[in-house]
Amino acid sequence: MSRRITVEELTRVEGHGGLEVVLEGGVVKEARFNVHEGPRFFEHAVKTMGYEKVPDVTRRICAICTASHSLASIGAIEAAFGVEVSDQTRALRRLLLLGEMIESHALHVFLLALPDDLGYPDAIQMASAHGEAVKGALQLKKAGNLIHNVLSGREVHGMNERVGGFSRLPSPQQLEEVGRLLEAVAPVAELGVELLSGFEPPGYNDSENVLMALEPYYGYGYLGEVVQVSDGMRFHQSQYLDHIEEGVYPHTYAKFSLYGGRSFMVGGLPRLVLNHGGLKGRALSLYRENRHLVSPGNSMCNNLAQAIELVQCVEDARRLVEGFLSDGLEEEGLAEVEPASGRGVNAVEAPRGVLYHDYVFDEEGVLAKANIVTPTAQNGANIEKDAMVVAGNLAGAPEGELVKALEMMARAYDPCISCSVHLVRV
Repeated sequence: MSRRITVEELTRVEGHGGLEVVLEGGVVKEARFNVHEGPRFFEHAVKTMGYEKVPDVTRRICAICTASHSLASIGAIEAAFGVEVSDQTRALRRLLLLGEMIESHALHVFLLALPDDLGYPDAIQMASAHGEAVKGALQLKKAGNLIHNVLSGREVHGMNERVGGFSRLPSPQQLEEVGRLLEAVAPVAELGVELLSGFEPPGYNDSENVLMALEPYYGYGYLGEVVQVSDGMRFHQSQYLDHIEEGVYPHTYAKFSLYGGRSFMVGGLPRLVLNHGGLKGRALSLYRENRHLVSPGNSMCNNLAQAIELVQCVEDARRLVEGFLSDGLEEEGLAEVEPASGRGVNAVEAPRGVLYHDYVFDEEGVLAKANIVTPTAQNGANIEKDAMVVAGNLAGAPEGELVKALEMMARAYDPCISCSVHLVRV
């Protein structure tokens, strides 16, 4: 007897997507992560543009991951033209990414994922018993948005970060305001770990996972050039196409990705598993206390991984701001850019995992070809793998229980579906 389980619309995620599982006699025959949102053809839209205009378009791919797309785009252009930026610019870019991580993780951990574990349909109803967590999440998000405002010019789709540096530098007064807010929200970040650590990851989601993340330049960071895989493989970001195979599938507007013919996972859990040696301070203590709850084979541990990352992000952002205030920022112009024909690839860790921007320019610096590989597109096949695992382990459960488990599994990936739908070749 055939049984079809359908989640028409995933709730509490960014964008429009659903899940579909087919069982026959209690055996899972098929699982699909259906991405309904139509493709937006960003790779084609930026073709024939001069290099200086490309980040202004690509940072609009997403309102949540705007800094990641912006810096990945800028980094790819700098790689193509051999542009070297100052240590100060690198530090400011790191702070900008930390701001994005803070506002994005706060939203997902407290307002999208936590209601599942606490037994509420949404954060609004959760607020009746956990008002401190909801208010704290909004304050954390405010802190992340303030960093965006100060460094990028506005909360969403800022324009201040440019190829070669920043158009203007933040003032001491702005940095002091950021520092005060980060200090105020630090205890709230720890609250997320405290609440999530009270729940064991569900065994029905256990399976073998291939994990992938950037190897950070320093500490626990989100910038690097080398991609590391849980099977021991390491490769330079420019070689990603030698290891990651993008494919087009009839049920989705996103190109899903495979590694050596297998699905894989990017995001907070892979970063924490592969890079936990870079944790410091309170985040390191919390990781050690809850290591038994961070299973590499259970993607639902991504929620707790993000919560631990959130603590580290606040701590790192505070340290950077304190350093800028004590040492001062040096006024410097944008690094010199000399356009030339060539290819540039840059990867950054977006909140949901590794993000690649890959550009080819002509001799005048006009974009001839672009490829953008987003975290959710990379996670798509792994979501389908997990859907088969969950449905197989809960095949005899009531439909409502199975649907809830499938939704929680997909939501734990924190999918950014709008990011995933780009150029599709049929």
